[in-house]
Amino acid sequence: MEENKRIDERKVQLMDILLKDEPLSTEDEALSVCCSMDSPEGAELCAVFTDDELLELLRVTARRLDHSPAQGEVHWLLRQYLRSRFRNWPGTLRAAGLSRAAGRGGLSCEETTRKEQEVMQMLSRVREAAESLGRIPHPSGLPEVCQTLRKRYQTWGQVLAAADVEQAVAGGLRKADDLEEEDRQRLGQLRATAQKLNRAPLRSEIEEELRTPLIRRFGSWRNVLYQVDLEPVQRISPFVNAPLRREESRSRATHRGDLYDCHYRLLRLEPETAADLELVRRLAEELGHTPHRREVSAEVRRRLQEACGTWSNALFQLGLQE
Repeated sequence: MEENKRIDERKVQLMDILLKDEPLSTEDEALSVCCSMDSPEGAELCAVFTDDELLELLRVTARRLDHSPAQGEVHWLLRQYLRSRFRNWPGTLRAAGLSRAAGRGGLSCEETTRKEQEVMQMLSRVREAAESLGRIPHPSGLPEVCQTLRKRYQTWGQVLAAADVEQAVAGGLRKADDLEEEDRQRLGQLRATAQKLNRAPLRSEIEEELRTPLIRRFGSWRNVLYQVDLEPVQRISPFVNAPLRREESRSRATHRGDLYDCHYRLLRLEPETAADLELVRRLAEELGHTPHRREVSAEVRRRLQEACGTWSNALFQLGLQE
């Protein structure tokens, strides 16, 4: 208890030092040296700071300078703590929402804020498109977004993750309550195919004469599946290889038509598969984390990979991630 109190008091003292906009006293400098990451006390003290607290100290420095700080413009101890948490200085600035164009020649805080707001607006447009379409939007449908975000993100997949499109798509799904007999027959055919595959079918697995009228009627393939309570096959990293900077000679980014790198829910479990999954679930509870492959017997892992397609998809059935 006393030790925790001492660390907390030292943390408050150190924050005051790092926030000062004036030359430090000899006493303050001595305290900074004691808190260096080179010492056990410094490493312990650094661990007490949250990422947000360290980044806010950096933002305070940026506001005082009116630009993203270069490394030499940040108190050496704060720089040391930040570098222990983040991979490099550009990554640190990005995490703090600051421009990577650091130093006096970089963007002012006002310009950085404006650019950050612009990024947030573009991500909002991606979410709105996902909700409106009822599916993940294609980059070709949002050229202005791609143009604006290509300095922040390298691929469309990274944009989708930042915009949290999966949640937006789910919010746009709607059950139709005015089904006609023809609709019911088509949905029945879809349900029969799903039962045969033991999962939701891909668009490409449904013949055009059935697929086209269903999409026309319900708006998107996801919403078609939603009518019969099916979750779509999900690409773990959608559009991961679709760059935002696309040359004219490059072909249009497309969805893959296979189940590689996918998660999908099995509609029924064979008794042996259910027992193997229960074994993995109990093991996860005992270990306190998702079991690594080597922590599961080779025979159980082999059976689950055969039943679920991949080890990752086996874990998906349990709500676990590798």
